[in-house]
Amino acid sequence: MNDAEIKPQPAASKSVSRIRKLYNRADKGILALCLVFILTIPLFTARIYASDEIQYFSYLHSIVFDFNLDFTNEYEYFISINPPKYESFKKDLLDKKNENNLPINVAPIGSALLWSPFYLTAHGISSLGNAVGIKAFNPNGYSPFYIFSVTFASLLYGFAGIIMCYLLAREFLSRFWAAFGCIVIWLASPLIFYMSITPPMSHANSLFAISLWVFVWYRTRGWKIEEAGRFVPGKRSLKAWFALGVLGALMTMVREQDGTVMVIVAIEALFSYRFWLRERNWSEIRRFFGSNLLLVVGLIIGFIPQIITYQFLNGHPSPSTIVGNKLRFLNPQLLGLMIDPDHGMFLWAPVLIPAIVGIIMMWFNRKLRFIGIVLFAAYFAELYISASFLTWTMAGSYGARRMVGVSLVYIVGIGYLGWWLAEHRRWMSRWVVIGLGVLFVIWNFGVIVQFSAIRNEQSRQNLDPARVVRDQFTVVPGKIIDTATKFFTKREDFFKK
Repeated sequence: MNDAEIKPQPAASKSVSRIRKLYNRADKGILALCLVFILTIPLFTARIYASDEIQYFSYLHSIVFDFNLDFTNEYEYFISINPPKYESFKKDLLDKKNENNLPINVAPIGSALLWSPFYLTAHGISSLGNAVGIKAFNPNGYSPFYIFSVTFASLLYGFAGIIMCYLLAREFLSRFWAAFGCIVIWLASPLIFYMSITPPMSHANSLFAISLWVFVWYRTRGWKIEEAGRFVPGKRSLKAWFALGVLGALMTMVREQDGTVMVIVAIEALFSYRFWLRERNWSEIRRFFGSNLLLVVGLIIGFIPQIITYQFLNGHPSPSTIVGNKLRFLNPQLLGLMIDPDHGMFLWAPVLIPAIVGIIMMWFNRKLRFIGIVLFAAYFAELYISASFLTWTMAGSYGARRMVGVSLVYIVGIGYLGWWLAEHRRWMSRWVVIGLGVLFVIWNFGVIVQFSAIRNEQSRQNLDPARVVRDQFTVVPGKIIDTATKFFTKREDFFKK
């Protein structure tokens, strides 16, 4: 064999070289996240099942097909699929009427807005396929292709949210620890459940909207933190201020409680006004106040679709009184939401404990103190609202689902804590931290198996920590093969009715 026979072809050699160059230039953290995304795609479940999911989805069908916000036919369609299962849904949302004598829908419109490009694309393809005689395409707005379009949209929005969390965390951490934080929280918290297994809920969209808002807020900042830790305000462009208002409206339309995350910009304003008052810089105070007003203008303009929805649906430009009647602002169950034995978020997902510890530890880093403060404030605002609902237990849900949207806080916190342990504790190497992260992931998947495949609907109403621990070691191991077989071959049997 001569040399010419063993030399690679020039074209192939160039292709390999280009791939190698692209790989070398690529952000390895993003590559790792893309790999995890690909590996979790088999978990994706395209179905609409629960009450909240039906309410979010019904906006699309009612507006696109009926040109109204009367959800009678939408609700009747889903009830007809399984009347016994939806008996309470029929009683509470269809038979009862809201202030405007229409079927009740307490869901905001934000998720439907985010899903609309995917839903309309599915409708166009279904209509075209049906027109050319392909019977599999049924352009009725309910067929599996429509369901797939919105659930897959949530999966993509959730992943986009994780990417933005990574890009933001990378501002404070190395790429390794930013990716570590994303992957651990993604797989060891309720995020994986509401992003892949139950995507038609609003929580993956909530993660996207919140992460996008915080990402834009940080990337467009004018302020800086000096070496001594002093906050020095700067100038953010007027376009950026307006964009923060519009994106804040989107965030609030996805889940009304997510609007509390804008406490971040309120804290920035307090720090800025304090600085300029000390400097007696009245011109900067006036300029900054005008910028704040522009944010409010963007918020109002961006929120118009929701105001219109409130008016047509409820008969007034505000949420349904049903939502307001569930809130007790002066009596939040904060400890219950965090550590209640049957419903506490830290018992559902123990990984959240070190994540919050990490955020608090950032307060002791002069350069990161301000970030630690604003992220914790956003987290506490969401926590307070969630704890103020009479339904704070979220019985029947997998973990504290209302807090999934602020997973950015957990990601930054666990990433920072992991970095600190690996750098400042000799006995805690990077591999030990990774091992602990893997244990959290294994634990979470075990609880998911218990919740989805082992327990019935009644036993899913509370956590029962003693049973969780016992079943993790005595029941789950023996169910892994059977559960995996059902999940990947007959998905409907995986979910106990």
